[in-house]
Amino acid sequence: MRLAALFTVYNGLELLPKAVENAKKWADEVLICYQNTSNKGEINPYVGDFCEALGVKCFEFTPDLTVNTKQNERVKHSMMVQKAKELGFSHAVLMASDHFYTTEQVKWAKADVTANDWDVTATAMHTYYKHPTWRVDPMEDYFMPFIFALRPNTTVERVPSFPWRVDPSVQVNTCQRSRMYAPDEVLLHHYSMVRVDVAEKFRNAAASIRWKPEQVAAFIDEFERADLGMAVSYFGGRVLVSAEDLFTIGHDTP
Repeated sequence: MRLAALFTVYNGLELLPKAVENAKKWADEVLICYQNTSNKGEINPYVGDFCEALGVKCFEFTPDLTVNTKQNERVKHSMMVQKAKELGFSHAVLMASDHFYTTEQVKWAKADVTANDWDVTATAMHTYYKHPTWRVDPMEDYFMPFIFALRPNTTVERVPSFPWRVDPSVQVNTCQRSRMYAPDEVLLHHYSMVRVDVAEKFRNAAASIRWKPEQVAAFIDEFERADLGMAVSYFGGRVLVSAEDLFTIGHDTP
């Protein structure tokens, strides 16, 4: 197996160096696809320079602002899959700046994928909120594709019969042989809401096509008021519980 960690990046830069450092422990190479323009048209001219400074292969993506955010995400992910195939990788993992996996679990999964020739695997996730030591409980009821094989025809597209409930912008079309890992086998640690500027995240998130301005204002207010034990409406009433800072992220830890 030759495994690529494929990062797509616009915001969440405060987490990216740690995420890349983590991925280097289990991937053969890290590739970054960055945007200086978000899918919503917001511009940060420094994203590319920030990514290039991490010393990995970087590629720029310019979104088509005439299509929705999810379509731009699919196009961007498909571009990264094609880059990985051109560079000779056999497998890949789609990553974001807030995605972390433990090295031991990934190494175990790599052996399992090699032995069983899975087209695609997936994991459940722990989701973190505001601080790397605050987690929502119970787990969310959707999943994240994990290691997938780069077949000659592999691309990212909407798949009506995809094996699990995942974000439609990360579905791969080669998914006949699949495995969902149990949480004690492999788990994504998703620092989705550990952000310095949560308003900027809400303005530019791919999911923002679903939100009305008053909903975003309520989400931001809830974030600012958050405390352990609180039920978070953004996560369907899941409760904030204490968690270990597994990856020594340290960002804004209380």
